[in-house]
Amino acid sequence: MKQIFILLLPGILLLSCKTQDIPNPVHPQMLYSNLNNAEVKFQQPQLIDINADGTTDFFFSTQFVGDPVLQRDRLQYMAHSGIGTQLLNNANDQSPMLGNGERVSLTHAGYEWFEISAIVLAEKITSISEPVHWAGLWKKASHQFLPVQIKKNGLFYHGWIELSFDTITEKLVLHRSAISTEAGRDVRTGF
Repeated sequence: MKQIFILLLPGILLLSCKTQDIPNPVHPQMLYSNLNNAEVKFQQPQLIDINADGTTDFFFSTQFVGDPVLQRDRLQYMAHSGIGTQLLNNANDQSPMLGNGERVSLTHAGYEWFEISAIVLAEKITSISEPVHWAGLWKKASHQFLPVQIKKNGLFYHGWIELSFDTITEKLVLHRSAISTEAGRDVRTGF
């Protein structure tokens, strides 16, 4: 009997030490907006009131930049924040392209939140010496998430805007947005 117990003991111990999933903290309450696949094309900007307070929080636009020295033109697709709204910027003035379920929080390695910011998401470059090509982190975006932040009464609210980019039809598409209604809470993109 002792021999059977000794042989079964390791198996019982292994089964009892099974890793358990630790539940994630409850996601904060969010205010969601369907942006109805609004299109940003050349000279066709789109404005977003992400927290539904009647004012524009973020806007998306294009700008045409000519460079006579390098003999090239750039059609840039941009995201803008205003007073009290912020976008993440890195040293190259780019904002991260997040996938579904990624965290938006007060800190992001390699990035800082900036108020009154303008980020080039993607750009079409036309040059005399090179073929036409696209550049920018967002040039191949398909339902990716731009992290955003709103500061109100000294408190920070995190959120996201879901975007896609189509280089064939030369447009940025705005699918939906969300902002936390609870200050200081991390949020997950797409949730």
